Amino acid sequence: MDVEREANSRPPATDLPAGLRVLRNAPTALSTLAIHLVRNPWQAAWVCGRLLPRPALTAAADLAGATALGIVLTAASGRRDAASCLLAVRVGTTRGRARERALAAGAATGLGTGVGTGVGNGMGAVEGEHPTARTAYVLETRGHLLEARALLAAHSGPLVRRHRRWLDGQTAVLRGSALEPLTAPRQGRSRVGQRTSVLHVVTNALPDVQAGYTIRTHGILTAQQASGYRVAAMTPPGHPVTRGRIAAQDKVTRDGVDYLRSLRPLVDVTPGAPDRSLVAHAEAVALQATAVGAEVIHAHSNHLNAQAALIAGRRLDLPVVYEVRGFLEETWRSRGGDPTSDFYRWTRATETRCMELASAVVTLSEGMRDEIVGRGIEPHRVHVVGNCVDDRLVTETPDGASARRDLGIPDDAVVVGTVSTLNAYEGIDQLVAVAALVDDPTVVVLVVGDGPELDRLRTAADRLQDKGVRTRVVLPGRLPRAGALAAQAAIDIFCVPRRPTSVTALVPPLKPVEAMALGRPVVASNLPPLAELLGGTAADASRALAQGAPRGVLVPVGDLAALAATIVDLAGDPARREALGRAGRAHVAARRTWAAAARTYAGIYASLDEGATTGATPAEHRAVRLAS
Repeated sequence: MDVEREANSRPPATDLPAGLRVLRNAPTALSTLAIHLVRNPWQAAWVCGRLLPRPALTAAADLAGATALGIVLTAASGRRDAASCLLAVRVGTTRGRARERALAAGAATGLGTGVGTGVGNGMGAVEGEHPTARTAYVLETRGHLLEARALLAAHSGPLVRRHRRWLDGQTAVLRGSALEPLTAPRQGRSRVGQRTSVLHVVTNALPDVQAGYTIRTHGILTAQQASGYRVAAMTPPGHPVTRGRIAAQDKVTRDGVDYLRSLRPLVDVTPGAPDRSLVAHAEAVALQATAVGAEVIHAHSNHLNAQAALIAGRRLDLPVVYEVRGFLEETWRSRGGDPTSDFYRWTRATETRCMELASAVVTLSEGMRDEIVGRGIEPHRVHVVGNCVDDRLVTETPDGASARRDLGIPDDAVVVGTVSTLNAYEGIDQLVAVAALVDDPTVVVLVVGDGPELDRLRTAADRLQDKGVRTRVVLPGRLPRAGALAAQAAIDIFCVPRRPTSVTALVPPLKPVEAMALGRPVVASNLPPLAELLGGTAADASRALAQGAPRGVLVPVGDLAALAATIVDLAGDPARREALGRAGRAHVAARRTWAAAARTYAGIYASLDEGATTGATPAEHRAVRLAS
């Protein structure tokens, strides 16, 4: 069963032929490239490198060797461990401009900036030797925008001036300067009648990006449309051309839902000016909302979407719902970001301001709701709509047997695994390490997904095999949506071994909900959002034993012995696996389908007050220019 019906993504009949689309989109692509060249040429190399076929990219990286270009291309090819080693060698063995170029290359790829590895806190030496635009870029990626701006103030030249202009614009956006004319929502008059048309403002979307964010968006839209709403989603100006999809269409229709793009040449992406880009984003939201007859603008994380939606809502006298799917500053912090930096402080304040200005706030878990209310947002305006699944997933099961055959896994093996974006905080390395503790030839560990940790995980799996560990680890990488669901159905015990971070303590993942819908028992780290999902009680990470929950098993965070023991117990107890899976599926069927979520959203929309984004009268709304 292909729950997502991937083949049903089609371009609109009115869109241009591919060749003309390339011509139309070329200015946007060139302006994006110009932005990267102004701030850091290695960023341009990183973006272009990721567009190359993997064999060509790998060959180019090997040819470049231990140079700044080699660092960028090696990371772009997915070999982040190797790129980190190259960066460490380059930083440790060079000085002056060569060392500065290596740090700038590392920053362009998320390596060696304090966000991703611990290689490079040698900034002091670089600053003292060569205070250039590349050094400013490294400071910027570490979140120190004011320091980067001060560094550039001592230099001149057209590129430096443009970089300063970019930093000024980014500072204005992160500080939420465009929101200053808006006032907090008031308790105004309620609309008579149901709101039936919604424009969703999102960061990215299917089919260009397949991740929990985009799957949630699609689930919401299809369920709302099925319940009688007129819905559409729009991505920021230039997307997905800014991600390298030069022949992108201006609209894609998937399962009957329109995903709108704003791709007008030379209009939507203003080179070197994030504040102007925000104005263009707000203008695009206003135009699309008018075109589709939206009665609600529903913005989804992060604050860039929320700011654009709030400005457009002010112009059009429309209520704005802000769906907080994560906390951007905490995600950045969890990857090594400095909580005292400009980026962290400004982003947190602006995210909170967007919540204050929204007519209603939606979030994903009770823990996230508590965090939002703790920031001073009125509790009655904060609603929880957890991660859900397509209704068919609780009644129809994908063919897990064929997935096993495709992956070379025996039919009688007990498959322990996960489907995930392979970030460090997901803790998938712990699941791979547990294979050595289980050491049972009848157990297979299956990890499906792509991400920064994939190369490292494959290396670890190879080492286990070389040591003679009998539990095999299978890492096929990213699979199409249908293949990923089939792989989930092939898993007997679904594991979520997340590490404790400020993000994982608050934000719930989507994949365990899908596993529960398929009737698979879930074993998860004892973190609040996972305990909430499984019906257990969050405990201190020091708890010594695994804790049974109504819909799964909660394991002490980071306790590999407890995780291994739980896997061994469940592997030998198919009756308990079935009971836990049955309880999880019943819970999802009753409360965690997108149809149920659509009913919750309908209640939220019904309660909205017109004009709540500013507290001003309609006449006052119309008197305010969008760009103010």
